[in-house]
Amino acid sequence: MITRDQLITTVRQALESSADVDAAWEGGSAAFGTHDEYSDIDAVAVVADEAVAATFELVESALAALSPVALRYDVPGTVGYHQKFFHLQGTPEHLVIDLVLFQRSAPLQFRAVELHGRGPVWFDRQGLLREEHLDVAQDQAQARARVPQLRAAFAMFQHLATKERLRGRAVDALAFYQAATMRPLVEALRLLHCPEKRGFGLRYVQRDLPADVAQRVAELSFVASLEDLAHKHAQAQAWFWQLMAELEARGPGAAAVKA
Repeated sequence: MITRDQLITTVRQALESSADVDAAWEGGSAAFGTHDEYSDIDAVAVVADEAVAATFELVESALAALSPVALRYDVPGTVGYHQKFFHLQGTPEHLVIDLVLFQRSAPLQFRAVELHGRGPVWFDRQGLLREEHLDVAQDQAQARARVPQLRAAFAMFQHLATKERLRGRAVDALAFYQAATMRPLVEALRLLHCPEKRGFGLRYVQRDLPADVAQRVAELSFVASLEDLAHKHAQAQAWFWQLMAELEARGPGAAAVKA
Protein backbone atom coordinates (compact mmCIF):
# COMPACT_ATOMS: atom_id res chain seq x y z
CA MET A 1 0.00 0.00 0.00
CA ILE A 2 1.36 3.41 -0.97
CA THR A 3 1.69 5.61 2.09
CA ARG A 4 1.34 9.35 2.62
CA ASP A 5 5.06 9.60 3.33
CA GLN A 6 5.87 7.88 0.04
CA LEU A 7 3.73 10.33 -1.88
CA ILE A 8 5.29 13.31 -0.12
CA THR A 9 8.77 12.01 -0.91
CA THR A 10 7.83 11.44 -4.56
CA VAL A 11 6.37 14.91 -5.04
CA ARG A 12 9.24 16.60 -3.20
CA GLN A 13 11.94 14.76 -5.14
CA ALA A 14 10.22 15.45 -8.47
CA LEU A 15 10.04 19.17 -7.72
CA GLU A 16 13.60 19.30 -6.43
CA SER A 17 14.91 17.57 -9.54
CA SER A 18 13.87 20.52 -11.73
CA ALA A 19 16.02 23.63 -12.00
CA ASP A 20 12.82 25.50 -12.88
CA VAL A 21 11.49 25.06 -9.35
CA ASP A 22 12.81 27.66 -6.90
CA ALA A 23 11.15 26.51 -3.70
CA ALA A 24 8.59 24.05 -2.36
CA TRP A 25 6.80 23.46 0.91
CA GLU A 26 3.90 21.58 2.47
CA GLY A 27 0.80 23.41 3.58
CA GLY A 28 -2.61 22.36 4.85
CA SER A 29 -2.94 20.39 8.06
CA ALA A 30 0.82 19.70 8.13
CA ALA A 31 1.39 23.43 8.57
CA PHE A 32 -0.65 23.35 11.79
CA GLY A 33 0.57 19.98 13.06
CA THR A 34 -2.95 18.55 12.84
CA HIS A 35 -2.47 16.00 10.04
CA ASP A 36 -3.60 12.43 10.62
CA GLU A 37 -4.22 9.24 8.65
CA TYR A 38 -7.04 10.96 6.73
CA SER A 39 -5.09 14.06 5.68
CA ASP A 40 -4.36 14.81 2.05
CA ILE A 41 -1.08 16.31 0.81
CA ASP A 42 -0.97 20.05 0.18
CA ALA A 43 2.15 20.79 -1.87
CA VAL A 44 3.11 24.30 -2.99
CA ALA A 45 5.97 25.39 -5.24
CA VAL A 46 7.37 28.46 -6.99
CA VAL A 47 8.36 27.79 -10.61
CA ALA A 48 9.62 29.62 -13.67
CA ASP A 49 6.77 31.35 -15.48
CA GLU A 50 7.15 29.25 -18.60
CA ALA A 51 7.53 25.97 -16.68
CA VAL A 52 4.12 25.56 -15.03
CA ALA A 53 2.80 22.94 -17.46
CA ALA A 54 6.11 21.06 -17.54
CA THR A 55 6.26 20.99 -13.73
CA PHE A 56 2.77 19.54 -13.45
CA GLU A 57 3.75 16.92 -16.02
CA LEU A 58 6.96 16.13 -14.12
CA VAL A 59 5.12 15.54 -10.86
CA GLU A 60 2.36 13.53 -12.52
CA SER A 61 4.94 11.32 -14.24
CA ALA A 62 6.67 10.67 -10.92
CA LEU A 63 3.35 9.81 -9.27
CA ALA A 64 2.36 7.53 -12.15
CA ALA A 65 5.58 5.57 -11.59
CA LEU A 66 4.15 4.59 -8.21
CA SER A 67 0.64 3.84 -9.45
CA PRO A 68 -1.54 4.99 -12.37
CA VAL A 69 -3.26 8.34 -11.88
CA ALA A 70 -6.92 7.42 -11.45
CA LEU A 71 -8.31 10.95 -11.02
CA ARG A 72 -7.09 14.38 -12.04
CA TYR A 73 -8.78 17.73 -11.56
CA ASP A 74 -7.56 21.10 -12.86
CA VAL A 75 -8.94 23.95 -10.75
CA PRO A 76 -10.33 26.67 -13.07
CA GLY A 77 -10.30 30.39 -12.49
CA THR A 78 -7.44 30.66 -10.01
CA VAL A 79 -5.72 34.04 -9.78
CA GLY A 80 -1.96 34.24 -9.31
CA TYR A 81 -1.43 30.49 -9.13
CA HIS A 82 -2.29 27.18 -10.82
CA GLN A 83 -3.75 24.18 -9.00
CA LYS A 84 -4.30 20.48 -9.75
CA PHE A 85 -5.48 17.51 -7.72
CA PHE A 86 -4.31 13.93 -8.27
CA HIS A 87 -5.49 10.59 -6.89
CA LEU A 88 -3.61 7.37 -7.55
CA GLN A 89 -5.15 4.01 -8.28
CA GLY A 90 -5.13 1.68 -5.32
CA THR A 91 -4.71 4.39 -2.67
CA PRO A 92 -7.32 5.40 -0.06
CA GLU A 93 -9.86 7.86 -1.43
CA HIS A 94 -8.75 10.55 1.02
CA LEU A 95 -5.08 10.33 0.03
CA VAL A 96 -5.18 13.09 -2.58
CA ILE A 97 -2.31 15.29 -3.76
CA ASP A 98 -3.23 18.99 -3.98
CA LEU A 99 -0.47 20.72 -5.94
CA VAL A 100 -0.31 24.53 -6.24
CA LEU A 101 2.26 26.22 -8.47
CA PHE A 102 3.11 29.92 -8.29
CA GLN A 103 4.87 31.58 -11.19
CA ARG A 104 8.04 33.45 -10.27
CA SER A 105 6.51 36.72 -11.44
CA ALA A 106 3.34 36.33 -9.36
CA PRO A 107 2.96 37.55 -5.76
CA LEU A 108 3.63 34.74 -3.32
CA GLN A 109 0.48 33.80 -1.40
CA PHE A 110 -0.41 31.40 1.44
CA ARG A 111 2.53 32.49 3.64
CA ALA A 112 0.78 34.42 6.46
CA VAL A 113 1.23 32.13 9.45
CA GLU A 114 -1.99 33.32 11.12
CA LEU A 115 -3.99 31.85 8.22
CA HIS A 116 -1.76 29.14 6.77
CA GLY A 117 0.45 27.98 9.61
CA ARG A 118 4.12 27.10 9.28
CA GLY A 119 4.40 24.49 6.54
CA PRO A 120 7.51 22.29 6.41
CA VAL A 121 9.89 23.76 3.82
CA TRP A 122 11.16 21.08 1.42
CA PHE A 123 13.74 23.32 -0.21
CA ASP A 124 14.30 27.01 -0.96
CA ARG A 125 17.01 27.79 -3.49
CA GLN A 126 16.39 31.54 -3.64
CA GLY A 127 15.54 32.36 -0.03
CA LEU A 128 11.96 33.15 -1.01
CA LEU A 129 10.09 31.59 1.88
CA ARG A 130 10.24 34.28 4.51
CA GLU A 131 7.68 34.05 7.27
CA GLU A 132 4.90 36.58 6.74
CA HIS A 133 2.26 37.99 9.06
CA LEU A 134 -1.02 39.77 8.61
CA ASP A 135 -1.08 43.53 9.00
CA VAL A 136 -2.75 43.51 12.41
CA ALA A 137 -4.20 47.01 12.26
CA GLN A 138 -5.57 46.52 8.77
CA ASP A 139 -7.02 43.10 9.60
CA GLN A 140 -8.68 44.39 12.76
CA ALA A 141 -10.21 47.29 10.83
CA GLN A 142 -11.58 44.89 8.22
CA ALA A 143 -12.99 42.64 10.95
CA ARG A 144 -14.75 45.58 12.62
CA ALA A 145 -16.18 46.67 9.28
CA ARG A 146 -17.56 43.20 8.74
CA VAL A 147 -19.78 43.26 11.86
CA PRO A 148 -22.50 45.66 10.56
CA GLN A 149 -22.44 43.96 7.16
CA LEU A 150 -23.01 40.59 8.79
CA ARG A 151 -25.79 41.98 11.00
CA ALA A 152 -27.65 43.48 8.03
CA ALA A 153 -27.41 40.38 5.84
CA PHE A 154 -28.50 38.06 8.64
CA ALA A 155 -31.53 40.19 9.47
CA MET A 156 -32.54 40.38 5.82
CA PHE A 157 -32.43 36.70 4.89
CA GLN A 158 -33.75 34.61 7.81
CA HIS A 159 -37.19 34.47 6.17
CA LEU A 160 -35.81 32.27 3.37
CA ALA A 161 -35.41 29.15 5.51
CA THR A 162 -38.67 29.88 7.32
CA LYS A 163 -40.88 30.22 4.25
CA GLU A 164 -39.46 27.09 2.63
CA ARG A 165 -40.05 25.17 5.86
CA LEU A 166 -43.64 26.39 5.97
CA ARG A 167 -44.06 25.32 2.35
CA GLY A 168 -42.82 21.86 3.30
CA ARG A 169 -39.81 22.08 1.01
CA ALA A 170 -37.28 20.36 3.22
CA VAL A 171 -34.28 20.49 0.88
CA ASP A 172 -34.76 24.18 0.07
CA ALA A 173 -35.28 25.05 3.74
CA LEU A 174 -32.15 23.18 4.77
CA ALA A 175 -30.08 24.82 2.04
CA PHE A 176 -31.14 28.31 3.14
CA TYR A 177 -30.62 27.43 6.82
CA GLN A 178 -27.03 26.36 6.17
CA ALA A 179 -26.22 29.30 3.88
CA ALA A 180 -28.13 32.17 5.50
CA THR A 181 -28.10 31.12 9.16
CA MET A 182 -25.31 28.71 10.05
CA ARG A 183 -22.60 30.19 7.87
CA PRO A 184 -23.02 33.77 9.19
CA LEU A 185 -23.43 32.41 12.71
CA VAL A 186 -20.04 30.70 12.45
CA GLU A 187 -18.54 33.86 10.95
CA ALA A 188 -19.79 35.80 13.96
CA LEU A 189 -18.19 33.20 16.25
CA ARG A 190 -14.94 33.53 14.33
CA LEU A 191 -15.07 37.32 14.65
CA LEU A 192 -15.37 36.89 18.39
CA HIS A 193 -12.78 34.10 18.88
CA CYS A 194 -10.39 34.23 15.89
CA PRO A 195 -11.23 37.23 13.67
CA GLU A 196 -8.28 36.68 11.35
CA LYS A 197 -9.96 33.42 10.25
CA ARG A 198 -13.38 34.95 9.64
CA GLY A 199 -13.30 33.90 5.98
CA PHE A 200 -12.84 30.16 6.62
CA GLY A 201 -16.58 29.48 6.68
CA LEU A 202 -17.73 26.18 8.15
CA ARG A 203 -14.33 24.53 7.68
CA TYR A 204 -12.01 23.82 10.62
CA VAL A 205 -14.64 24.71 13.23
CA GLN A 206 -13.28 22.15 15.68
CA ARG A 207 -9.72 23.39 15.18
CA ASP A 208 -10.45 27.11 15.41
CA LEU A 209 -13.20 27.44 18.03
CA PRO A 210 -13.38 26.37 21.69
CA ALA A 211 -14.56 22.78 22.10
CA ASP A 212 -17.91 23.67 23.69
CA VAL A 213 -18.64 26.25 21.00
CA ALA A 214 -17.74 23.83 18.20
CA GLN A 215 -19.98 21.19 19.76
CA ARG A 216 -22.92 23.58 19.88
CA VAL A 217 -22.35 24.48 16.21
CA ALA A 218 -22.37 20.77 15.33
CA GLU A 219 -25.63 20.21 17.21
CA LEU A 220 -27.32 23.06 15.35
CA SER A 221 -25.92 21.97 11.98
CA PHE A 222 -27.53 18.52 11.84
CA VAL A 223 -31.29 18.68 11.29
CA ALA A 224 -33.58 15.65 11.48
CA SER A 225 -36.91 17.07 10.29
CA LEU A 226 -38.78 20.25 9.47
CA GLU A 227 -39.92 20.43 13.09
CA ASP A 228 -36.33 20.06 14.22
CA LEU A 229 -35.32 22.78 11.76
CA ALA A 230 -37.84 25.21 13.24
CA HIS A 231 -36.45 24.58 16.72
CA LYS A 232 -32.78 24.86 15.73
CA HIS A 233 -33.38 27.87 13.49
CA ALA A 234 -34.80 29.73 16.47
CA GLN A 235 -31.84 28.72 18.62
CA ALA A 236 -29.32 29.75 15.98
CA GLN A 237 -30.95 33.14 15.50
CA ALA A 238 -30.98 33.83 19.22
CA TRP A 239 -27.31 32.88 19.49
CA PHE A 240 -26.38 35.09 16.54
CA TRP A 241 -27.98 38.16 18.09
CA GLN A 242 -26.21 37.48 21.39
CA LEU A 243 -22.94 37.38 19.47
CA MET A 244 -23.78 40.62 17.67
CA ALA A 245 -24.40 42.36 20.99
CA GLU A 246 -21.04 41.20 22.29
CA LEU A 247 -19.19 42.11 19.09
CA GLU A 248 -20.72 45.56 19.03
CA ALA A 249 -19.92 46.10 22.71
CA ARG A 250 -16.41 44.68 22.85
CA GLY A 251 -15.24 44.26 19.25
CA PRO A 252 -13.81 41.36 17.22
CA GLY A 253 -11.35 39.15 19.05
CA ALA A 254 -12.95 39.91 22.40
CA ALA A 255 -13.18 36.26 23.42
CA ALA A 256 -9.55 35.60 22.51
CA VAL A 257 -8.39 38.64 24.48
CA LYS A 258 -10.51 37.60 27.45
CA ALA A 259 -9.01 34.08 27.34
